[in-house]
Amino acid sequence: MKYTFGTSKKAADRLGEIARVFNPLAVEFLTKRINKEIDTALDLGCGPGFTTDMIYRTLKCKKVYGFDNSKEMLEYAKKQFPHCEFISQNVKYFPFPFKSDFMYARSLLSHLKNAVDLVNKWVKELKKGGLLFIEELEDIHTDVDVFKKYICINRDLISSAGAVLYVGKILSNGNYKAEVLYNDKISLLVNNSTAASWFHPNTITIWEKEKYILSKVSLKERKRISNELLQILQNKDENSNITWYMRRILLKKAD
Repeated sequence: MKYTFGTSKKAADRLGEIARVFNPLAVEFLTKRINKEIDTALDLGCGPGFTTDMIYRTLKCKKVYGFDNSKEMLEYAKKQFPHCEFISQNVKYFPFPFKSDFMYARSLLSHLKNAVDLVNKWVKELKKGGLLFIEELEDIHTDVDVFKKYICINRDLISSAGAVLYVGKILSNGNYKAEVLYNDKISLLVNNSTAASWFHPNTITIWEKEKYILSKVSLKERKRISNELLQILQNKDENSNITWYMRRILLKKAD
């Protein structure tokens, strides 16, 4: 699996800022929906470990593991969250080293091909009665022109690798080899400066290296988008003109 937006310290910090917003929503869901004891939990595509730590603190499992194939991200995670165990493992390669009672994946399938098929393969790696909780992007609505342009470029970048940014739309109608306990979407209104803080780092890191971006977007256009996002960030624009729509799916493997 390739990290579309890089594995640098700046990329890890950016994921931390995103987790700060999305983790509390996941905690609320898990607290309401998971009513059985979880012995072993697995965070798929754990990155720098912010979601792994969230699982550890919310479900209070005996063992919590994070899988990732980025050496840089795993090193970061191990330093930040020593109470969890992090393992180098590509989430597309099977079988996994062990079976778990619970798996979690957020903003992972939008970077991978054949999302529904992959989910069904993950289900096979669960213990009997095990749970798989997925949170993936379904849409983003905004009337801010620079946000629209940024999102469009990244949508096409992800498409160039054979994946789908708004994979939640595909997952919502997936044919799963498991019991579907929950399948719905939520919306999250984000203020403009927060959105810019998520977007801007990519324009000065991965956008300066990614061949697809360099071939499709002129230097002048890249700089314009980057500067406009930085201005929104520096102005601390607290208006909220952008909404994330996330698809949530909770699956249960047969007993």
